Amino acid sequence: MKIHEYRMVLPCTPEEYHLAQLYMVAKASREETGKDNAQEGIEVLKNEPYETNKFGMPPGQYTEKVFYLGTKIPSYIAALLPESFLTLYEFSWNAFPKCMTVYENKYLGERFHMSVETMHLPDRGATENANNLGKEELAKLNVEIIDVSDSCDVKMEKGYDPARFKSVKTGRGPFVPGYYKTADPVMTCYKVVRLKFKVPMMQSSIEKWGQSSGMRNPLISFHRKLICWMDEWAGWSIEDIRRYEAETATIVREKLAQGGTGSGASKKSNSKSSSKSKTSSTSKVAVAQNTS
Repeated sequence: MKIHEYRMVLPCTPEEYHLAQLYMVAKASREETGKDNAQEGIEVLKNEPYETNKFGMPPGQYTEKVFYLGTKIPSYIAALLPESFLTLYEFSWNAFPKCMTVYENKYLGERFHMSVETMHLPDRGATENANNLGKEELAKLNVEIIDVSDSCDVKMEKGYDPARFKSVKTGRGPFVPGYYKTADPVMTCYKVVRLKFKVPMMQSSIEKWGQSSGMRNPLISFHRKLICWMDEWAGWSIEDIRRYEAETATIVREKLAQGGTGSGASKKSNSKSSSKSKTSSTSKVAVAQNTS
């Protein structure tokens, strides 16, 4: 199992980030579902308060999602995998500033494990062991402090360069490389990602690919957008977010049903979609990103 800690240092308060990341997750679900393939997307199955969980976290919000991954895995990997691998389940407990997210795949069962444990703190990424890991995990941990304004070996998408963005609502920015050293306000997401893919001849390559292309790089792109969409989420309340999430859930269900995927799709549509995907020679899957 590979264990990495990504420290994302951002120009906002933890309270602002809490609302911003909920907004971003909902917006990404709207935009990504069906964008490249009508059978791809993120469906929210549950979004409700919880009182207790097995991780000993305080009460918070529980979400359960299913990722229909469609065409997002490298072809050399897809050729070795069955169709049932293309669905990933996410179970998330958000007791901000502490969050825990676990991913499961029914085909792989116990051979696959991915979790993201997060602590959000009002600092500049200097807190050691923010998630209180044990000695064994700390010995394996790889730590990276990420400045999303820098290149980070991840292509800067047009329109999402924090160094070129200045918020109209807050007056913050531009955020040039190194901004986190003096930014005010500032906070850090401490994300510990655990990934195990126990399949002979594939474990090392999949775990390496999953940590980089499946988690690190999408996290960087996501947080660049979070900064550059600051004027969209600044000033929102939790009530605004819950309304937006409810609207998004309806829109996504409709999109997935039209593509023959998701809980709202008919058996006939699922059968047709399954047949189509079996004949495709370019099916790909991506490890889904976590943003909680």
